[in-house]
This record gives sequence, C-alpha cells and structure tokens, in this order.
Amino acid sequence: MSFGESIKTVFKNLTNFKGRARRSEFWWFYLFMFLVSIPLSFLASIPLFAMIANLDVNAQQGGSIADDQIADFLGVTLLVVGLSFLFGLVVFLLGLAVWVRRLHDAGYSGHWLWLSLAGLSIVPLIFAILEGQPHENQWGPNPKAVEHGPSPYQRTSPTYAAPPPQPAPTQPFPTQPAPAATPMAPPAPASGDTSDPFAAPPPQK
Repeated sequence: MSFGESIKTVFKNLTNFKGRARRSEFWWFYLFMFLVSIPLSFLASIPLFAMIANLDVNAQQGGSIADDQIADFLGVTLLVVGLSFLFGLVVFLLGLAVWVRRLHDAGYSGHWLWLSLAGLSIVPLIFAILEGQPHENQWGPNPKAVEHGPSPYQRTSPTYAAPPPQPAPTQPFPTQPAPAATPMAPPAPASGDTSDPFAAPPPQK
C-alpha cells in the first residue's frame, strides 16, 4: 500500500475499530502525522509569539497594557488552543483506530492498548510490528490478500469441479449380427423293433 492510499484509508476509517490494517497503512499514517504536526505547530505559535512580543514592547516603553490588547491576546490564545485541541482529537481517534486494526491484523485484541495507560505501550507497539496473519481471522479477511489476491499460504477450502460432459457419439454403435438359427434335426424314423414299447406297431400283411 502506497503512502497516499494509506492516508486515504485511515481517514475513511476514522471510527472503525473492527477491521484489520496492514503494517504499511499503520506506519505511513504515523509518518504523515509526524510530518504534518511540525509545520502546524510552528504556524500555530506565530500569532502567540507576535502578541507576546507586542505586549513586551509596550511594557518596556513604560506604558500600561491596554485592555483591548489583553483581550486580543486571550482571544488568539483561545483560538489556537481550540484548533489544537480539535486537531489533536482527530489525530487521536485516527491513530487509535488504525492501531486497533493493526493489532487485529496480527491476531491480537485491541484491548492490549490499555497497557499504554500503565506506561507499557511498548507491548502493543511490538505487536504492531509483527506480520499480519495470512488467513482470515475473527476480525475479517487478510487486507493484503484482498488487495493483491490470496497468498499461497491462505487457508482455502478445496473445490471440486464437475467432470466435463462427454460429447454425443456421431455414429451408431456397431451391432453384432444375430446368430443364424440352427435347423432342428428331423425326428428319427419309427423303429421296427418290437421290444421298443414306444415303437409303432408293424404293418399288417
């Protein structure tokens, strides 16, 4: 996953704590926040330093600070603090969501982040460094397989294809000729032997 795709994915999943996130999505986002926070912090401090410098000049000249200047200073301070708070809240939700999804991808529950309250954030950070599970787990399918196709180590159920249909015969099957009927032998002539009880009687003279 590229840098731009990672940032878009994280912002689309602002409050998604149920899916999975790849390592590239996790680390690209934190690099993005680090690069963005430096110039934003500098820009937010410019009006404050300008107001403070103006107050110091008036104080060094022996004049009293006017009430409108104090009001302007407090207004600018509240504006900067309010914008910083909103930015920090969004960053916190984005970072927490992507960290939970990163733990899910490695096969761990997001509740491991509670260790950060005890100063043990190194434990979920180590889990975030680990390779994600190549197969589908209880938090969803492998995001790497969804993006690049299934890996050779992904557990899939075997499929059995039906055998292809056999083509119909174009010629009739050869048939064997029926055997010729064997003629029956004529009955034997009547015997003239009188000892034969079944023989016909001899002709009378």
